[in-house]
Amino acid sequence: MSKKSLPLTLYQTLEKHAQESDISDDEELKDILDKLASLNKKVEAFKQRAREMRVEKAPNVFLLKSRNPNNTL
Repeated sequence: MSKKSLPLTLYQTLEKHAQESDISDDEELKDILDKLASLNKKVEAFKQRAREMRVEKAPNVFLLKSRNPNNTL
């Protein structure tokens, strides 16, 4: 099980509320969703770089359980 980033969780929650008509699906919501998607890409890139640096620091250590690095929208 991989952990979701906060931007991804917010994106999915807002999207669900829009589908259920709890909030209006307007330009403001689309703008917020676009910004959350962009932020999520940056978070995932940062997490991937952190994983790569961890491997560089300890190349002889094997990760027992790999997480899916692709939490995408």
